[in-house]
Amino acid sequence: MDIQEILTSSVVDLTSLKEYFSSDKDSLIQLIGVYLSDTTPRVDILEESLTKVDYESVRSICHFLKSSFGLMGVNCLEEIAALEKQAQSNEPEEVIKERLNFVIPICRASITEYKLILNRLESL
Repeated sequence: MDIQEILTSSVVDLTSLKEYFSSDKDSLIQLIGVYLSDTTPRVDILEESLTKVDYESVRSICHFLKSSFGLMGVNCLEEIAALEKQAQSNEPEEVIKERLNFVIPICRASITEYKLILNRLESL
């Protein structure tokens, strides 16, 4: 199995990764590892805001995630950008929680998918 066969997914859009890193296994492993280690704890914090919204945490995490989601092809970039603006303008908690309920499962699915891709790359 080669890198191109591993870089397939119905969960995340791997176009950018294929374009920039398709022949560099070590860079892919490093990039995915950083994505997982940076994103997982931030999504955990977003999940905590389902109970009590921490507007500043939601805003700063969404700001951070925008750049990585663009590169990593996570399919809720527009929603994350909107959530950042909603948190910045202190929209009602129900509005924030509704959007969090939409984006968190997508974030979790991307983490799971990238763990699988990383395992396959490491075993090449």
